[in-house]
Amino acid sequence: MDHRRFEGPDRLRIGAPRDEGYRTCAECGGDCEPEPTALDGLGVRIAFMCPEHGIHSFVDPFESKR
Repeated sequence: MDHRRFEGPDRLRIGAPRDEGYRTCAECGGDCEPEPTALDGLGVRIAFMCPEHGIHSFVDPFESKR
C-alpha cells in the first residue's frame, strides 16, 4: 500500500494511505473522524468513526515501517 508520510508529535514520522477511502463511511458516504486508540497486543491504531454508523476502519500509522 502506498503511504503519504508526515511528521507527527515529538518529530515522530508516521504515514497514512494515499487512497483516502478509509475515511469515507460505506453506509452514508460521510467523512469519518479520526480517533487515536491503542489495542492490546497490536499497539497504536487510528480508528475512523462515522458519527452515525460507528467505526468504519482502522489505520496503522506505522505500517510502512514494517
